[in-house]
Amino acid sequence: MHQYNYWNYYYRATNYIVQPGDSLYLIAKRFNTTISDIKQANNLTSDLIYVGQSLVIPSPAVPTLPDGIYGIGSRGPAVVKIQQALSALGFNVAQDGIYGPKTSDIIMNLQKKFPEALTADGIYGPKTKMYLEKLLASKYKIVQNPESKTVLVNKMNSLSPYYEPQNLTVPNVSFAYPEYRPQKLMQPEAARALEALFAKAKQDNIALNAVSGYRSYDYQSQLFSRNIKANPNANQFSARPGESEHQTGLAMDVSSPSVNNNLTQAFGDTKEGKWLVENAPDFGFILRFPKGKENITGYQYEPWHIRYVGKDVARQIANQNITLEEYLGQST
Repeated sequence: MHQYNYWNYYYRATNYIVQPGDSLYLIAKRFNTTISDIKQANNLTSDLIYVGQSLVIPSPAVPTLPDGIYGIGSRGPAVVKIQQALSALGFNVAQDGIYGPKTSDIIMNLQKKFPEALTADGIYGPKTKMYLEKLLASKYKIVQNPESKTVLVNKMNSLSPYYEPQNLTVPNVSFAYPEYRPQKLMQPEAARALEALFAKAKQDNIALNAVSGYRSYDYQSQLFSRNIKANPNANQFSARPGESEHQTGLAMDVSSPSVNNNLTQAFGDTKEGKWLVENAPDFGFILRFPKGKENITGYQYEPWHIRYVGKDVARQIANQNITLEEYLGQST
C-alpha cells in the first residue's frame, strides 16, 4: 500500500477567500504572515479588500533554528530562536531566552504529534529541530479562533494543546454505551442541536446512537500513538493531536445498531446513514469528511462524523456539495 505523505498535504499553495469581517490585519495574523507580504503577493496598493476576493497567502518567513540540545535550564540566544519559532507557529510563549517549563511543555506537545519519530520529553534536539523546521516551512499554524462555530481544524490548522472548550455537556440522546465517558460531551449549542436531530430521527423511525464526541489533546495523542504504531497510514483516518475536530466539542461520531454501532464506511450505505447525511444540515451539522473530497480534507470518507457549524452554514455547504475548507476558501 502506498504510504500517505503527511507533508505533501501541508505544502500545497494557500489561497484564501475574504470573509465578512475580515481585514488584512486579521488575515495576516491568522496565517502567521505580514500585511506587507500579503499586499506584495497580491499586488495590492492599499489595505482595502472585499468579501469574496481571492488572496494568495505567502508562506511565513522560516526562523533559523539552532543546532544542539536544549532543555529545562538552558539559556541564551539559541533558546530565543526556539521560542521565536514557536511564536511563529502561533504559540503564546515568552521570548526571554530561558528554556523554562512553558517552552519545554510546548516542545513536548509538538513532539506528541509525531510519536512514530519523536520522544515526547520536552527536550529540543536534532530530530525535534527537523520536524519543527518542516512545520515552519509549511502552512501549519495554531488556530486563533477556537471558539468559532466555523473554526477550521485539520492538518494545517491545529488547536492549541491547552485549548479546552467551556461548559461541555452530555446531550440527551441515545449512546452506543450506557456508562459516562468524557467522549459523550459536546458544547451546549451543538448538544441541543444533536438532541433535535435525534428526535427527528426517532420520528422517522431511524435508529441512531452517538458514539464519540469531545476528546482532549492528550486523549487524542494516546489514540493516534496507538493507531500509527499499528498502521503507518493511520493519518488517513486518525488525526494527530490538535488536528482533531473532536477537541472543539462540536463534532460527534454517529452510528446505528444496523452496523453494530461501529464506525464503518458501510454505515453510509444504510438507511440510517443516508438519512443522516440528508437531514443533518437542517439541524446545523455537516458530514465533515465526504466521499470524493479526500484530497481536500486530508482524511478518508467518514459517513459517521458530523460537525456542528450552524444551520445557515450547514445548508450552504450541503447545497453546494463542498467541504468546510472550500466554504472558508482554504481548500488546497
